[in-house]
Amino acid sequence: MPSDGQTQSSGRARDEKAETRKKARLALPTTEKEGPQKSHSVEGGTKNPSIALSMPTSASPVVAAVTRLNATQPLRPFVAYAQPSRLSFIQARRAASSAALYSRAAGPSPAHSPRAVSGVHGKAAVSLAARGLSASALTRAAAAPRGAPAAAAKDSVAPAVADATSSVGSGERLLQPDASLALDQQSVGKLLTVWMVYQACGSTKLVQMAPKILKLFEKLRLSWLSNAVVRRTFFAWFCAGEKEREIVHAMRRLKESGIGSILDFSAEADLPEDATTAGGDLAEAARAHANVKADAFAKEYFHGMHMASQVPHAFAALKITGLADPEVLYRLSMPHQPLRDAFLAADHDNDGRVDYTQFKDTVLPAMPGGARVASPSGMFSMVDANGDGQVDWVDIQMALGMDNPLARPLYLSDGGAYGALESDFEDYERMVARARAVVQQAAEKGVRVMIDAEHTYFQPMIDHVALVMQREFNTGGSSQTLVYNTYQMYRTDALQRMTDDYERGVREGWRFAAKMVRGAYMELERGRAASLGYASPINPTLEATHALYDRGAAQLLDRIATAQREGAVPPALFVATHNNESIERVLQQLQSLQIDTSAEPVMFGQLLGMQDATSYALAKANIPIYKYVPYGTLDEVMPYLIRRAQENSAVAGAIRSEAAQVMAEIRRRMLGRTRRAHSVATSSL
Repeated sequence: MPSDGQTQSSGRARDEKAETRKKARLALPTTEKEGPQKSHSVEGGTKNPSIALSMPTSASPVVAAVTRLNATQPLRPFVAYAQPSRLSFIQARRAASSAALYSRAAGPSPAHSPRAVSGVHGKAAVSLAARGLSASALTRAAAAPRGAPAAAAKDSVAPAVADATSSVGSGERLLQPDASLALDQQSVGKLLTVWMVYQACGSTKLVQMAPKILKLFEKLRLSWLSNAVVRRTFFAWFCAGEKEREIVHAMRRLKESGIGSILDFSAEADLPEDATTAGGDLAEAARAHANVKADAFAKEYFHGMHMASQVPHAFAALKITGLADPEVLYRLSMPHQPLRDAFLAADHDNDGRVDYTQFKDTVLPAMPGGARVASPSGMFSMVDANGDGQVDWVDIQMALGMDNPLARPLYLSDGGAYGALESDFEDYERMVARARAVVQQAAEKGVRVMIDAEHTYFQPMIDHVALVMQREFNTGGSSQTLVYNTYQMYRTDALQRMTDDYERGVREGWRFAAKMVRGAYMELERGRAASLGYASPINPTLEATHALYDRGAAQLLDRIATAQREGAVPPALFVATHNNESIERVLQQLQSLQIDTSAEPVMFGQLLGMQDATSYALAKANIPIYKYVPYGTLDEVMPYLIRRAQENSAVAGAIRSEAAQVMAEIRRRMLGRTRRAHSVATSSL
């Protein structure tokens, strides 16, 4: 793991004094058994005592527990998956005075037997104490004093870096990709495979028809034939394999060329196409099956961490949709956009803040359970971190997140389609505990984790889990930066979300780490928005996405440079793109801002089998570069392979150019011609 050993001692001292004053003013209860949580450590060190009791030190005990759970009582939380969510300081500090926030029980949850809401929250103070969730025991670092509101803008963010979207200068480029660097690594047989893949991707009609062709072969019981073709072409080029030996071998070959790996179990989960509302025993059976499946995914992620640990400084990707029923994620994510819209509507003066009246009249009613709040003033006090009578969007996210048990009734449906079921809260706990167990396993094996972005209708909960993991694991300096969240910059709200999450990291005292991508679900998202009648979350043009991507990178690069100048731990940026203009622009900014990349505060990444000329050129220039290395069975990775074909087809000109380069290399070898020397411009980055 990279480490720069830099700390902010003076800033911490100020924060500790501020926390002491806040605790004194609030008279937080303390006991002899309670105390501040300790930081996680990748290389041994002291861990949180509660985690030591409930988290396994290796994969095997958890896998054994998963097996026992599935064989006996799949819905009963066991020790590894029963770790309660941790309240942040701001959430926990008012827990003792917030036990009577709600006035009435919820209505019956569809498809599940009714249970009073008080079972979830009605005895909050007693429940918190019984589960070890008292305020002082869960307090870590006090939130940093609030500065300018992070979510102040309804419009664009960070105008100071708007010029980052200007075109790259016409002078000499810092990096000149050379296809021969990548092609040298391949045999003639592999090159022929690559050429056929590129030729297929170059046919837009063929790529568009591919899903229908595969379904037709399945109906004709000829899947064995289509699978054989796909396995020897697309799968062979875009995936590392199915077995551990071939997967680790692919990672080691990349490492020999100076390229790191991000191991990615590429199985995906989505909402069922024919989803129907079930009730009673049928619903419980479906829920049990979903939890068994999630346990199996967790087991595979443990195996992925084991494989990734065999190659130094590797990452592993984590898909949150694999750790819970997608329908649970969907229901818990549902209130996010209405809540955000209500906040923007309440912010009449566009200063990024709302007062108590605006919060009570506009923001709270947007939540499914907003009407059952008996004490809006108590709820507002829980959100108002510094007691100034104003709250911003980051305050709301921190206080009303699912990790705060006192806020969960706000998500609970009264019986309609909008909101969560009571059972979703238990499944949420299990999902977070699975994620925590996987990240803990990664920490113990020295593997960093990238949480993938997925569909927008799941993304609020994916972001939430990522932020919870960052808060727990990204502490103590750059060596503790275990967890990266992913931001899809083709989304209209991407830059605002990234800015808000960075501000949250500042307030809660953890290191922000972002992977920026353009996005992979554009057609699905636009089609769903059109069919359901809501505004598309995707930028209207490709140029708008390019601009947002470059502005987001420039904003984080500026913060990294500032932190390095001040001797502080900088945020971390992973530039995941196949766009050479964006890469060139970031390289120029690294040079102009004099950013030291030796501890990898900035890294680059591409997918296995794509943009190899750029990847190998970056490696030759000693710039941190990684490849996403997908693996899994052919059936599991088929959606991933179809997206790769579609992505390549969308840039037909570039794919034809790469196909021509591959064929030129094949001809050169067949004719025994020599090649000119490699020419790669390097910089002092």
